[in-house]
Amino acid sequence: MCKLEKNEHINIDILATSDMHSHFMNGDFGSNIYRAGTYVKNIRENNDKVILLDSGGSVAGSLAAHYYAIVAPYKRHPMIKLMNAMQYDASGISPDDFKFGLSFLTKAVSLSRFQWLSANIEFALTKEPYFSTPYIIKEYDNVRIAIVGLTADGLMKNEFAEMEKEVSIEKALLSAKRWIRYIHESEHPDFLIVIYHGGLYKINQTNTRHRKGSHEAEKIMKEIGVIDLMITAHQHQTIIGNDFETVYVQAGQDAQELVHVKIKFKKRTNSFEKEDIESTVINLSEFPEDQELLETTYYDRKALEHWSKDIVSENKVDLQVNGLEDLLSSPHPFIQLLHDSLHLAYVNNITCINVPKNGEKGLKGIVTNEDVYNAYPHPDKAIDITLRGHQIKKMLEYTYSYIQFEQNQLSMTIIDETLCTLWQGFDYEVDMSAPRFDRVNIKNIELDEKYRVTMTDYCYRNYRQYLEDESILHSTYDRPMSSLIAEKLNQPDYYLKLDSNFSVAY
Repeated sequence: MCKLEKNEHINIDILATSDMHSHFMNGDFGSNIYRAGTYVKNIRENNDKVILLDSGGSVAGSLAAHYYAIVAPYKRHPMIKLMNAMQYDASGISPDDFKFGLSFLTKAVSLSRFQWLSANIEFALTKEPYFSTPYIIKEYDNVRIAIVGLTADGLMKNEFAEMEKEVSIEKALLSAKRWIRYIHESEHPDFLIVIYHGGLYKINQTNTRHRKGSHEAEKIMKEIGVIDLMITAHQHQTIIGNDFETVYVQAGQDAQELVHVKIKFKKRTNSFEKEDIESTVINLSEFPEDQELLETTYYDRKALEHWSKDIVSENKVDLQVNGLEDLLSSPHPFIQLLHDSLHLAYVNNITCINVPKNGEKGLKGIVTNEDVYNAYPHPDKAIDITLRGHQIKKMLEYTYSYIQFEQNQLSMTIIDETLCTLWQGFDYEVDMSAPRFDRVNIKNIELDEKYRVTMTDYCYRNYRQYLEDESILHSTYDRPMSSLIAEKLNQPDYYLKLDSNFSVAY
């Protein structure tokens, strides 16, 4: 290693991506990952001191992610192949990365030639970091850079219910204080980077869901006080800024953008001093796609393209949804399809489904695998559960207490649409003029009696405060809702018969 003269400068380049969601399809699909590859190569050619980081969320959240987790889990994940080829140094961990289960994520981690970092995701029993080490040290000409990962605990709240025996989540701030103190005492870094899979409170104040413990970047920066660079995530925005003497960045989503942080260090007698730090959002459209990376995923892209266009059913359907009002005001054919699909998993009379996504569009025409995914993009699974009647009523009341109708039209929604539940197996009436939490009249259901119910695990995770004490969870089906929907539509004798089991009075 060369000896440095006093006052000599060292320049280090930090390149950051965020929430890439397995978007490795190029062209019209919006991913710039191959252009990012070209940019990274260019920077490495001019400087051998380059750190490439991702803030997490790379293996879930897209059609491609679904295909390689559900349809072809035996194949090497193309996103991991790309990140290995680009020589990523580390990745944060998103709650979304858990969506396909622990075994899937563990496999992705094991195939990665970079570290996955999260100080506050722990083994439930030992409270040790679940993903080996929560931090790494990169050293360049005696400049020591520490990189530690954190996952917003509020975002994890309802994502890992089925994993709680193995995994626990500590509050991000508590973990940060403990580990950053340890890093400074043991490693003596010249520069500290925190990869935080969470966002900034200042740009998320209007979003009430998961607010607590979800977007605490400012709080962590302020209370820790020694973070030089914080790489944030999850809000799907491209941000650069400076608070509490900490530079913070976020690189959008879907591998569309990249943030470049240039750091200049000045050699002192026995240490290095950060002299300058500059953050830039890189317009990747100005760069060509890296041909080697394109070749790396050529067959992966072809396989996904072929599967996505495969026809599920030759029969044209008309299950189009025109917004949330369509689903909550009266029985709807698309919801009927979801109920019918649940019956493929378990034979219980009572079924409960949630609205699959915000701004639901449903299905129309000849349905392909891609259409099914777009209509139900989450890997929710059916569960077999015993509930009491009053628990069913509470869930229904919750749905209809956070919406409002005016002049027979939905006028206000202060609930995440995906938390709206719809039921079959009994009749119920909703009176929107009645007081909140007393609007639902359930027929042929006794409040204190027990009932066997099939519902999605998403419903269970998000309504656990109503369900835990008196419910009995019997089993979880092994296939996701999208697979059940495709199977139901593919049945040659399937005839959709609408069950008009509820009505809404305004």
